[in-house]
Amino acid sequence: MSLLKQEFFYDAANGEGKLHAQCWVPPRPKAIVQIAHGMSEYADRYDEFATMLAQNGYAVYANDHAGHGKSAQGHPGTFALKKGGFECVLADMGRLFDRACAEHPGLPLVLMGHSMGSVLSGIFADRYGGRLSALILMGTPAPNKMTGMGIALASLVVAFCGYTRESKWLNKLTADAITKDNEASKQWLSYNQENVQRYLADPLCGIPFSASANRELFYGMREFGADGWGQNIPEIPILVIAGADDPAGKCGEGPKHYFSQLKRSGHADAALTLVEHARHEILNENNADETMRLLVDWLETRFAQKAGQKAG
Repeated sequence: MSLLKQEFFYDAANGEGKLHAQCWVPPRPKAIVQIAHGMSEYADRYDEFATMLAQNGYAVYANDHAGHGKSAQGHPGTFALKKGGFECVLADMGRLFDRACAEHPGLPLVLMGHSMGSVLSGIFADRYGGRLSALILMGTPAPNKMTGMGIALASLVVAFCGYTRESKWLNKLTADAITKDNEASKQWLSYNQENVQRYLADPLCGIPFSASANRELFYGMREFGADGWGQNIPEIPILVIAGADDPAGKCGEGPKHYFSQLKRSGHADAALTLVEHARHEILNENNADETMRLLVDWLETRFAQKAGQKAG
């Protein structure tokens, strides 16, 4: 199958320049999948999986969120030079869908988010789920009861030091809540040591968040972790998937929480999968091939038949 991989730029919702984005497009796509990457990484780290999706008939779109990758905008680790950066990132995701829909009108939309991207995707689905035909939440972090305190402390740093000031104390607070004692070595990312070393050697990975970005992330986690989350998501297929040994999700506690929220909200087609022998980055683990196949098969059960009916 002949695939088209392209890079492009589009206007960022924060008004501070352009965002870098990519697409992987097969000749006749049957659905559009947007991938929302995680904290301190970028879209092209998903190239292998995006290529696999495209080979199976899905048009894949992904951007580097503001402050990340090639969308650093002069302030890496910061979403925006004003309050509401997380809202801008959500708007950027909507604009990316707008472009994909203009290029491939009439196709169903799937949103897949990893880690921080799962927080963004969960909020996007709760607010704008009417646009979506399926949702995948991957590597969801466990709910954090300290978001209110984090917002207050981060706001003080922003007020006195500005939007781009890094607070090592805040970053340590965030890291300790997720990874405990293995933050510097990044061992929590995966059992696969080649992946860990690539991450450590990549200048676009591991960029520390500013105080304002931490504040925006705390806002997002508070909304995503609220008891009412999920009630506004329409009845669409939803997959919550994570590594069974993922410290960010407290080894299944976070994914189970969000899955329970969905079931309490009456979502009949919600599923939970905890991948054995996997930590946080399940697409970069030793058993990544099996996980990617599982994800493609899950999509195929929803969209392969529809594509056949349309073709007929």
